[in-house]
Amino acid sequence: MFTTTILVRFGDLDAAGIAYYPRLVNYLHAAFEDFFSGHVGRPYPEVYREGIGFPTVKVEMEFLSPVHYGDRVEIEVTVERVGRSSVQIRYEGSVGGYPVFRARNVAVVVDMRTFKPMALPQWLRERFQAATDPSAPAQP
Repeated sequence: MFTTTILVRFGDLDAAGIAYYPRLVNYLHAAFEDFFSGHVGRPYPEVYREGIGFPTVKVEMEFLSPVHYGDRVEIEVTVERVGRSSVQIRYEGSVGGYPVFRARNVAVVVDMRTFKPMALPQWLRERFQAATDPSAPAQP
């Protein structure tokens, strides 16, 4: 598991004064990018420039409690599944130890030159598998 923290900025708010839900969805990708720097060991922009992308094909998100201006949202990033050319990631957001959202996304690994699925390179597979939830079912 990997954890990162995102500060809720004024521009993240909606008219009700709480974090606008699409901004919280953006936090998932910010956490994914932080996962690359903090766990994979290479910044996501570097991997992207090498032609490897991870577009999301499915996202589910449950909002548990409002997120406010100035909150520091801690996001736990856990890999649930590593496939041949896809990964499934779980995100759990909390503020002060109190859960504010849960999310899951599936991303396909693509060659950015052709935008076609590609096998997850072995070095990335190893880093993703190292962040896999030990309680998740075994991978083939």
